[in-house]
Amino acid sequence: MKKLKINIACGVLDILASFLYFFSLFLIGTFNGAIGASDGTETLSQMLLIFAIVVIVLHIVAFFQSKKVHIRLLGVIFGLVGNGIYLLSGAYLGWIAMIFTIIASVFILRDNHYSVLDTIEVVNK
Repeated sequence: MKKLKINIACGVLDILASFLYFFSLFLIGTFNGAIGASDGTETLSQMLLIFAIVVIVLHIVAFFQSKKVHIRLLGVIFGLVGNGIYLLSGAYLGWIAMIFTIIASVFILRDNHYSVLDTIEVVNK
């Protein structure tokens, strides 16, 4: 079994994103009261949106590299959709983004036996 390192990184970041999106549902409302400032919520939500942008960029790179070596794209597409939902809606649809990123990490990190990768390596040698 062979996997691309970018896919493994995207899978791990999807797991991290699912936890962050879940906790953002609760933290964004209470973060403002904890620090006593009105812009505390905006700072936390902006950090999570920047994280979503970085993960989307990595998923786009992983999409094209996976397509080049004929790896299934289902997990990467779920990751793009989940992080895109969070990027567009913020914490309002955090549950849906969390579910999509969990599904994406399962599809990216599960063991797949790709016979196409073995034949590509033989042809390139």
